[in-house]
Amino acid sequence: MQILNNSKIGINGIYGNVGVGKTTVMRRIRDQLGATGIFDKIFWVTLSKDLSLYELQSDIARQMHLDLSMYEGVQFRAAQIFGGLKKINQFLIIFDNMCNKISLKELGVPRPKAENGCKIVVITRSIWICKDMNSDMIMEVQPLLQEEAWSLFVNKAGDVVHIPEIKPLAQAVVRNCCGLPIGLVSVGHAMRDEVSVDVWRKTSEYLQTPEVYFLENIVFKLLRFSYNRLSSDKVQNCFLYSAFFPEDYIFKPEELIRYWMAEKFIYRTGDIVAEIDEGFKILRELQDAIMLQMFTERGEVFFKMHASLWDLAIRILKPELCVKAALGLLELLTCFDPTTSPLCERGATIEPQAHSLKKWFDIISPFFSQIFALKFLDLSYSIIIELPPSLSELIELRVLFLHYCTRLKKIPCLKNLKKLRSLCLCGITITKLPQGMEGLVSLRSLDLSETTKLESIQAGMISSLSHLEELRFQGSGLCKMDSPLVANYLMEMRSLMY
Repeated sequence: MQILNNSKIGINGIYGNVGVGKTTVMRRIRDQLGATGIFDKIFWVTLSKDLSLYELQSDIARQMHLDLSMYEGVQFRAAQIFGGLKKINQFLIIFDNMCNKISLKELGVPRPKAENGCKIVVITRSIWICKDMNSDMIMEVQPLLQEEAWSLFVNKAGDVVHIPEIKPLAQAVVRNCCGLPIGLVSVGHAMRDEVSVDVWRKTSEYLQTPEVYFLENIVFKLLRFSYNRLSSDKVQNCFLYSAFFPEDYIFKPEELIRYWMAEKFIYRTGDIVAEIDEGFKILRELQDAIMLQMFTERGEVFFKMHASLWDLAIRILKPELCVKAALGLLELLTCFDPTTSPLCERGATIEPQAHSLKKWFDIISPFFSQIFALKFLDLSYSIIIELPPSLSELIELRVLFLHYCTRLKKIPCLKNLKKLRSLCLCGITITKLPQGMEGLVSLRSLDLSETTKLESIQAGMISSLSHLEELRFQGSGLCKMDSPLVANYLMEMRSLMY
């Protein structure tokens, strides 16, 4: 923290091997800095392997609450970002997981100087990236010393490691973790309270490090072991599911649980509350095993997957299941072949990048017609204005998420979507529900929260949804209506219970 207060140091480079704890350390420093008020604004920008300059600009603009939707060229966008940053007296930008040099000028970020109040931190695996970014100071995050590693492992594995027959085996396991916190924590949690000497012996043999090795392979072996020790196939599937999202994707807890529920990883007939409770238990297990990392932003809890764990999940998944994982929608459409794509066989999740959708309509309309087996469609947070009529042809669709598609005005008739179980229209600006809602005979969950312009619901529509278990409309325009109307909706919902 003292280094960041040094006016002579503008760019700080932090490097170290995979899994050594660079990001974790910097997040703690970021949180401490946030509490001090030294900086008026702290940006955290995660750079996944294929992230473009355009996407980086979008991330920074989002954190500035700056609307760049009117600007296509990166030069114009850079000028807007530069102008916005000049209005902030003291700010810190943390670039996490930097794999290649980036141009601050092209991004729109001013070079740090004492007079402009700008500080930059670069987190990377390579010292050469720090040098290429002209870092004023470079620091290496080292693996833990053996004593520190043992202490961390004991904290996670429990006092069972002090049993005389187990202790030497546990010490061998710690040595094989190479001082990497990510391995010590994940393996320690996986072996917590394990009293079988035979299990400890097999673990020690499995994790034995060869004389010549690549650290990335060691990390993969440690994390794969922890994955194998998760409590059930269900928990493993919930972990793997996160790999269908971009590498640096940030989840809200209930959002991720809703995805699991929609995919039927968690399913209890007639009891959505129990499903959500089970989802939080799974989240806790994955968090304890550091399969998912929890952090807070402005008091709100989020989860994300460490880059090494994302790579692990991709390697575990069958190739045909992770095809096109984390691509933008237009990239997916460009390389889509309806005669060979697994999307036509089993369906998949599609998540569009918002900036890619301005000219999407002519492309996606026939696309929907060809992937009739699609089961899960997520277009949340995109800038789409209307959905094509071909959406009605997705007769196998189980889930349709349109969270905060704030420009969406037109949704086609949904009456053919007989298998749809979950429909989220949260935060969109429709004034009435789509046609054909009464045909959604399998619908379990309907989210109308924050639909501030929704004026009414047709009488009898809710009671026609015979499988509906959950209706959410907090913050909706429905809540502002006369109480008799709201009471009627609640009575219709109540009638479904009998």
